[in-house]
Amino acid sequence: MVSERCGRSSSSSSSSSSFSAENLASGSAEEDQTADPPQAERSTMATGTTPADAVPSPVPSASGSASSPSAPGRPGSFISYITTEEVPDDGGASSSGGSSRDRKDYNNASRNPPSMTSSIRAHVYDGGLRYHAFRDGKYAFPNDEIEQNRDDMKHTMTRKLCHDRLFYAPVEDALRKGGQCLDLGTGTGIWVIEMGDAYPATSFTGIDLSPIQPNYVPENVHFFIDDFEEEWVDPEDKFDYIHVRHTLHSVRDRGALLGRIFKHLKPGGYVEFQEMHYVPHCDDGSMTPETPYAFRDFMSYLEQGMRALGSDLNAITSLRAELAASGFEDIQQVTHKCPIGVWPRDKRLRLCGHFMRTATMDGLRGLSRRPFGTGLRWTQLQIEMFLVDVRKAVMDSRFHVYFPFHVIYARKPSG
Repeated sequence: MVSERCGRSSSSSSSSSSFSAENLASGSAEEDQTADPPQAERSTMATGTTPADAVPSPVPSASGSASSPSAPGRPGSFISYITTEEVPDDGGASSSGGSSRDRKDYNNASRNPPSMTSSIRAHVYDGGLRYHAFRDGKYAFPNDEIEQNRDDMKHTMTRKLCHDRLFYAPVEDALRKGGQCLDLGTGTGIWVIEMGDAYPATSFTGIDLSPIQPNYVPENVHFFIDDFEEEWVDPEDKFDYIHVRHTLHSVRDRGALLGRIFKHLKPGGYVEFQEMHYVPHCDDGSMTPETPYAFRDFMSYLEQGMRALGSDLNAITSLRAELAASGFEDIQQVTHKCPIGVWPRDKRLRLCGHFMRTATMDGLRGLSRRPFGTGLRWTQLQIEMFLVDVRKAVMDSRFHVYFPFHVIYARKPSG
């Protein structure tokens, strides 16, 4: 019932500011621009970066002294999965041979051997934030409760932004008939679980570095703790649909990943990416290139920090060309505008902006800790002093800014 996943041991695993999407300008919808911010949030955790040599970057005028490098990496030697399969009455955790390919029933942690509990379920703490221990340092952002809340909030925001659609690729028939779907960088697993409920005939697999998924899931849903940037042990031509959302920014080698996706999709199967372009845009002149805006500076520094750690924060802007180079065809793109704040008149977009602003405010500390500290060599005091102005900018409703949200899907040729 559980499909084999990627693992080390076997075959080791711009958009311009004018779109034909919703008009967010102040005169474009029904209601008055009002609202006040919330304070709770969600974001996703996936796989992605490997620290490279840190590159110094301009720092804010504030100076400080304390610095905190990220914890050293540590190798992993197994795969863990979550499934709804029954555990034998004798309490033994099922496993398949070979210490480097052991599988453990993650739903019953108390029955698992100590090695699994201490390594897969352990976490690394850095500066009061919690990170995944498996392939420590590969993903730059935390996996603690705040981040899990951000993950779920971003899921709700994305559904609202996409008019309640969970996907855009034309795979409805394949999912209803029963197929294989893979979600890379599944985070809390909320997308996979909702898809599993909606399409019970299809088997859904979610992959992530962090063991933060729930224990009780639909019986057609399985979660694996693994690094999808390594070679996969799945057979070729296996999946009808592969989904990647809020994750591409942390992928180190996109060419290699696209090659694996191409190889493991069935002929005629689809891959879909849903990602923000993390550069604040504005259509009505409330923010210009000359306007002082600390949140725009924050995103610029974050992009530099992620590059220093080995990945591209805005990789979505070059994805279409990379998909074509990897052999995909029928490449399609849909672009929405995700407001930052509650300035839109349109109710749906105002709610999206409310979610986005809350997710941003709650995540600033976790988003900046390793990219700014490890990547750009900022001290913790410099980061905290800079974030004072960033928080003020995010909450300032005079700036009518948004992130472009790109949905790009493509098909593997049938021949």
